[in-house]
Amino acid sequence: MTLSMTEFKVLNMLPRGAGYPLSTPNICKATGLKERDVREAISILIGQHGVPIVANRSGHNTGMFIATDEAELNIGVTSFKNQVTTMNARIRAIEQADLNGWEKALLPDIKRLTDEYKGEQGA
Repeated sequence: MTLSMTEFKVLNMLPRGAGYPLSTPNICKATGLKERDVREAISILIGQHGVPIVANRSGHNTGMFIATDEAELNIGVTSFKNQVTTMNARIRAIEQADLNGWEKALLPDIKRLTDEYKGEQGA
């Protein structure tokens, strides 16, 4: 499969190595692409072209980059695994949600915070 112009632009923006990763918004600013298009291009670059694009999602140096060695690849794989774990926990919580009782359970807190908020607005 050949690269589209969008994929080409995104690929050329991504740094090789973890030294200076780029965020999606920064790629958007530099290329003029919309966030949805950048994310789709990254997905295609990974899934169809085998580009080892990973992301560092913790610490100060966050963003995406093209892994150049096993250590960098592991940074991205670990980050994705953590995201999957978090998403699975959210899925379980939603599946177990009480569709009829959640609001009643939160009413005391909603009332308290509403009163606090009104107090702040009046001050």
